[in-house]
Parts: sequence; structure tokens; C-alpha cells
Amino acid sequence: MFKSLAAWLAGCVLGSGIAAAAVPGDFLFRNTAPDNTGMPYRIFVPPGYNATLTYPLIVFLHGAGEAGTNNTAQLNNNANGALKLISDANLAIQPVLMAAPQCPTNSSCWGQATQLVRLNAMLDQIAGEFHIDADRVHVTGLSMGGNGTWEFVRNRPDRFASAVPMSGYGGGSATALSGIPFWYFHAIDDGTVDVDGSRNQVNALRDANARVIYTEYATGNHGIWSNAYATPLLFRWMMAQRRGLPSRVTPPVVRIEQPTGEPTWTTDLDQTPLSGVVDNDGQSVTSVAWLRKNGPSGIASGTTIWNTPPIALLLGINDLRVTATGTSYYAPYGGATTFNASLRANRVSSIPDPGDTVIAINSAGPSYAAVDGTNFIADTLFEGGSTQVSAHTIANTADGTLYNTWRWGNFAYRIPVANGRYEVYLHFAETYNTAVGQRRFNVSVQGTPRLQEFDIAAEAGFDTALVKRYDVDVTTGEILIEVSNGSIGNARVDAVRVVLSADRIFISGFESP
Repeated sequence: MFKSLAAWLAGCVLGSGIAAAAVPGDFLFRNTAPDNTGMPYRIFVPPGYNATLTYPLIVFLHGAGEAGTNNTAQLNNNANGALKLISDANLAIQPVLMAAPQCPTNSSCWGQATQLVRLNAMLDQIAGEFHIDADRVHVTGLSMGGNGTWEFVRNRPDRFASAVPMSGYGGGSATALSGIPFWYFHAIDDGTVDVDGSRNQVNALRDANARVIYTEYATGNHGIWSNAYATPLLFRWMMAQRRGLPSRVTPPVVRIEQPTGEPTWTTDLDQTPLSGVVDNDGQSVTSVAWLRKNGPSGIASGTTIWNTPPIALLLGINDLRVTATGTSYYAPYGGATTFNASLRANRVSSIPDPGDTVIAINSAGPSYAAVDGTNFIADTLFEGGSTQVSAHTIANTADGTLYNTWRWGNFAYRIPVANGRYEVYLHFAETYNTAVGQRRFNVSVQGTPRLQEFDIAAEAGFDTALVKRYDVDVTTGEILIEVSNGSIGNARVDAVRVVLSADRIFISGFESP
């Protein structure tokens, strides 16, 4: 086996056309620690690797049966079929690198904190040795590695372009993963890992408005992987994904095109039909279902071109979803594949004009009518954090109620809006601590740091309202406000208000301009 990149390159015949199908012996030996006490892993480098180009990376996480420290077992049986991803045919479409780490134990090893640190160190090490496209890092795994795929993506959702868990399991919130495309595989008759392991994750992701493809075989038991990795559309689909920019055109895909092709839509209508298309690369599509989360559901008319009846919209946020059903792509196993798209419809009493409040949220509190007429709704659209209340008299405001409830800890607000320019107002007061320097925290808006080691008391004093304004341009259909603890104490936000800017630069997704 080649044990160094130089030896591997010497063994390549450049310009000789498509390389032979990859086998375990084509993988280099590596370890995350110089003294080989870290995580052992193997790395496949495509023939003709050119350091002036960037390459996608696929990370493969093995199952429990391949655990150990010999740095060979993870590639047994051609990685239980995963090497089909780097077949000569696929490498002709897109040359890729593949990393295959080895976990030392067989008890949900990949989700352990130590192993997650080592996995991230492996990614950093590979990026230091090879020219990796950081926007095209993909992770896949089977059985225990299917759980590992879930845990790795939950640990660092900012690192991945796509995830492909097979016969997996695992719990925890899926909200932070809504921007990552997943393709799941599982068999109903799996006697080792119950099919609910994948079903629960798929449902959680779809409830978070993620785009998910789920192939559920009728038979095949636990070891479906060799046939699953040979799914004709899988490799092309993976290669089409980019970190933060999932493909909306690569099959299998269902698209909502009316009333908008954007992920969010603001309207004053009390109902709307949906219509769109399905592309399953010429494979059969048996149905397209629709639903409003926690509301009505039904079957659309048509398949490759489909339409729903008018769907009633409640005031506020309405999560609408369409799910297409097609073949499993492997007839001997039977079953089906489902894939979905979502639209978050925000029904308002009237379409906002420039300068109007789009939404105002009383963090941790009930609805509240401010003195200036702004209607703050009860706390919503948050992820994480805890709540606290006080009963202090607040200076510098006529709306003291807003500053006596707050969300604290590490949390975020994801606020759906039409694309355009907005003013974001964050409300703060220090009603809990009694000295400067007892609370420092960080705030970012749209991924841009706005406050770092922010101390409310140091700037405003105690029991005194403070409002910070930030202008943001939205191109993703949502405003993301991320709040995290700093060097001491817990982060805090008392209220959030979003205003449509009077100098908006573009609008897309409103019912009318």
C-alpha cells in the first residue's frame, strides 16, 4: 500500500484516462496526531490530483463492526459499499477526495465529544495537506456511522454541504440543520437499527423546513449499503450541493414556483394555492402531497407538474410543505423515495410599507402593545435559550414591561422576511446583575458580529432601557440573530423589532410591491 502522497503520486499514470475503480489499497494512511495517538484515518486522493485546483471531500463514517485502531477495518468490504461513491464513473464526473476515519469503540462512538474533536481536527489536517473546496465537504455513514453523520453535522453544521446517513439513528434538535440537504436510506425490515431511527430524524428535519430526500426500502434488512451507495442519482446530487447554497434544481427535487419561488413569502391573503414541478430524472412520481404544519393536508393534482387547492392561512407564520413520492431506485428492495420543499408564508393584516414594523417580539414575554402603537407578539421564532422575569422600574422608556422579561443563554431568532433591506432593533436592560462586568456576551446578525463582549450595564447602567439598531440586507428569506455567552454570565435579549427600511434596495417575496 502507498504510505505517502509522494509514493501515491509516483504510482499514478497521469493522462492515462479514467483510473481503475478505487480499492482500500488506494487510500493513504494518516493520523490526527504526529505520534499516531490521535484518530487514525485513511485518505483517497483521485488520480491526476492537481494542487492548483480545489476538490470536494467526502467523509465516510463506518459502523460498529469496523471499530478499532488498526486503520484498516473501516475499509473492509470496500467500506461496505461506500467506495462506489468513488467509482471510475463518478470520478469522471467529478474527481473527489474521500476520508475514512476509524473510531476506537463500537458504542455510538462517533457522537462522543472526544471523537467529534478529532473528526474536526481531521478535517483541518486534510485541508492543510490538500486543496479542499471548503464549500463542498460531504459526510456519509452507515449504522453507527449513520448516527455519526447526524452527530457530526449537529456538532458543526457550518462545515457541510450535504449529509447522507444510512440505517442510522440519533436524537436532538434539527432546527440548526434546516439549511443542510440530507438524503437518508433505511429498510423497513432492518432488524438491527429500527427504521424509526431515520423516520424520526426525517420528520424533525422536515418540521424545521429542511429539504430532505428519504429512500425507505421495503426489504433489505440492515445491510442495504452497497446498493444504496450505487443509487444512480446520489453522487451527482451530492456534488451539486454547496455549503449554505443547497441545489434547488438537481434531481430528485420538488419545487414550489407559485405563489413564489423564494423560501419565504409575506402576504395579506387569507389563503393561497401552491403549484410547482417535480424532477425525478425521468423516474416515476406517484404522488405529491401537501400540508400546512399543524393544519390541513391533502394530495395535489398532477405529479411532474402539480397544483394544490387553496390552503387557508392563519395570521402569522404558516409553514407549508409539499412532498413528492417516487421510486426507491432499486427494484429488488421495493419501497419508495420521498422528497420535499417548504414555503414559510407570513400572513399579515396588511402588506408593510417602507418604515412599517414587519414583526416585533417580546422576548420571553406575552403579547404587548407599546406606547407608540407597536404590537409586540409573544415570544416566537427562537431556537434555544431560557427565560427569566423581573419586576423593576425601567428608566429611559415608557414600555418597562418589555424589559422585565428576557431570553438568556445561547440562542437565536430566525425571522422569515421577504428579501430586501431592514432595520433590526434589539432591546436590552440589565435588571438582574448588580455590578458592571457580571454579564458579557456576543450578538451577530446575518452572520456578521455586531456586539462582542457586550456589557449592558457598562453602557446603559442598571434598570435602564437600551436599544441597538442594525441595518441588514436579506437575500436568504430570513433574518438570523445569533446570541451567545461571552467570557462571563449569560447573554440576554429583551425584545426584537424588525422594520422594513425606507431605503430598501430590492423586494422579492411580498404579495405586492
